[in-house]
Amino acid sequence: MRRWAVSVLIMGSLALGGCSVEKARALQGAALQFRNESLSAIEAIDTMRKRELEAPTRSSAEIRQAFVNRILNSKVEVSGEIIDLAIDPFQPPKVAEWDTFIADLRNQYEGFSEIFTKLDSRSTVSRDEVKKSAEYAKTLTVQMAVLAKAISDNPPVLVQHRTTAIVKLQAIKKEYQSIQARIKAGETALIARKAELENQAGEVLGEWQQIKQEEQRILELTVAQCMRAAAMGKEVIEAANHYDDLDLNQMNALIPRILTTASTFTGRDYTTLRTKATRIVSEIQTDPLWRGVAQKLLDRANAAAGSRIPDRGAEVGIRNLEK
Repeated sequence: MRRWAVSVLIMGSLALGGCSVEKARALQGAALQFRNESLSAIEAIDTMRKRELEAPTRSSAEIRQAFVNRILNSKVEVSGEIIDLAIDPFQPPKVAEWDTFIADLRNQYEGFSEIFTKLDSRSTVSRDEVKKSAEYAKTLTVQMAVLAKAISDNPPVLVQHRTTAIVKLQAIKKEYQSIQARIKAGETALIARKAELENQAGEVLGEWQQIKQEEQRILELTVAQCMRAAAMGKEVIEAANHYDDLDLNQMNALIPRILTTASTFTGRDYTTLRTKATRIVSEIQTDPLWRGVAQKLLDRANAAAGSRIPDRGAEVGIRNLEK
């Protein structure tokens, strides 16, 4: 009789202090969706930076002709470094701080999903463990919203594509102004060349507009992905906070609801997307429990966003060849 009473007491304690593994698995599935979307957001952010630094595609003939022009017109002593610079003046520098930032982000979200894997391995799950996982999820969700805002405030710039267009237009402008002066002096045979240069300038305008459109496309896709992850994180937090009140069927409905919520963040309406990101961050910053954490995350995100692009390295490299 005493043994039976002890057994009832133990089972009652587990019922009061623990949760079913089935519900934990449902929460784990939602957490994995959050992790996957967050890792996709981190990949989008890193890809954005790579796109900012990449050089425009050039044919072998273009590379050869550009090298000949640069090296033969260079006013500096020829060296191995100058030869490499003449071949490719658009070589992006390595930024260790950025690589560390991205690696750390990936580790954070991978580590978050491991928490739920450990929860799934037990027959019961402590409410305290679920609560701790919700606190961690909140930090990571805040971080995704903060990243979305930081990218909106520091939009992508295709530096080398812009620089190529600027250098091309500078050359056209220089020749055009020279020809104009010569035509005024009576060299009317240059009128046809003047018209060609005007057409070339118009083509560069088209290239510039395409660059701006691509920058906007990258911005919209990256911010949308961060906001999708933040929306999923918010749903995970809500589920974890109301874990005791939700039955298994309600928990199983969590993933479809999360996917539906996340699907609304497409990037097609960027103005609305930016407004949502700004509003979420503002709400977080006014929350006394999260103000300090949010500000630290925002400072870090802004610092990382500012370190994405070198300070006009391509243009500096070209000017060095012309000294």
